[in-house]
Amino acid sequence: MKKAIIGLICIMLATGVIVGCGSKKTEPEESQKNTAEEKDGKEKEQAESETKEETDKKDQDTNKEPDKNENKSSGEEDSKTEENMSEDLTMKVLKDQAGTHDYTALEELTPEPGSRIAVVVKNTKTGFWKNVKKGMDAAVKDLNEKMGYKGEDKIKLSFEGPGNETDVESQINIIDAVLSENPSILCLAAIDMESCQPQVEEATLNGIPVVVLDSGVESELVNAVCATDNYAAGTDAARKMAEALGEKGQVAIMAHVESSESSQKRVSGFTEEMKKNHPEIEIVNISYENEDTSMSELAEAVLKLYPEVKGYYCTNEIAVNQVLDVVNASNKEIKVIGFDSGEKQIKAVKDGTELGMFAQNPYGMGYATIVAGVRADQGLENDGFINTGYQWIDGTTIELPEYKNYLYK
Repeated sequence: MKKAIIGLICIMLATGVIVGCGSKKTEPEESQKNTAEEKDGKEKEQAESETKEETDKKDQDTNKEPDKNENKSSGEEDSKTEENMSEDLTMKVLKDQAGTHDYTALEELTPEPGSRIAVVVKNTKTGFWKNVKKGMDAAVKDLNEKMGYKGEDKIKLSFEGPGNETDVESQINIIDAVLSENPSILCLAAIDMESCQPQVEEATLNGIPVVVLDSGVESELVNAVCATDNYAAGTDAARKMAEALGEKGQVAIMAHVESSESSQKRVSGFTEEMKKNHPEIEIVNISYENEDTSMSELAEAVLKLYPEVKGYYCTNEIAVNQVLDVVNASNKEIKVIGFDSGEKQIKAVKDGTELGMFAQNPYGMGYATIVAGVRADQGLENDGFINTGYQWIDGTTIELPEYKNYLYK
């Protein structure tokens, strides 16, 4: 058995699947009253109180059923309030910290009737991207209502992406097809930050403004990048992990596609913070999602190579979900921290399998991307980087209503 395991490890090391590394008013009241006035006042108050109590008692005896209905209405109001709170937080964060412009405001926007906004993302299946689309749909709806557009005059949105987040070629083909239809605006979340440069150039030459979301592109032609501060979130993740491990132990990083800017920044934020401030945390491995080996296989290989590993840091929903399966099957006490907040992660945080998650603001990201795109199309200035924010959510905060829209359901 040992020989088989050693053989497997050697093969994986030889093919580069695993990368080993070391690290980490009140106004004052009147002073006094005439004694006689105080006495008269108290007697009057007592009489009024007794009369009120009698009236209230009669009302209670004759109106019991309406009381139930009143309680029901109150419950419904509470529910509505919670929904508003959750909606408000995602948009409030966006308004407060996105940049020098308000990407929740539509006053300056006057898009042309029949404008077509093309969106190409990394995939359309995960909870994150579904919530991005919700935000985009909401922005388009608000714009159509503002402008009074109906029928053929309505602003239209297309939302496409490949089947998985490693399929660069399919994404490039989708971008080419979209550009052939000459949209008003292109919104792009690139799998590979270098591969789609020709498409960005083509869009620019044809007068189509390009706004990037989630992951940047290596091109000065991009009008704006609407994303999470991934480096800062990676840094925070390192601090959370170090705290959970008591500042000592082995950690592995399970990251999405290495060519993605978001992946690179989440990894570098984590590794640099560990190296600088947590010297007794050893990062033993960094594995990247690829088309040849599943994240589950990579996580299992790490456990065989480093049986004393105490923590997994995962940079997106896909990685977290597969790592959780491996950790559960191992029956080991391993801390898991991840990005995103899909349904499987929500359950894992509630039952303690996942320590916590860095939930991005996909709804706000989607909304802001559309606003930025329309601003660019009108020649209005955008911030180069539009920060949509993130939240750390763990077992103590996951049920709070204000975080509801941060959970990818």
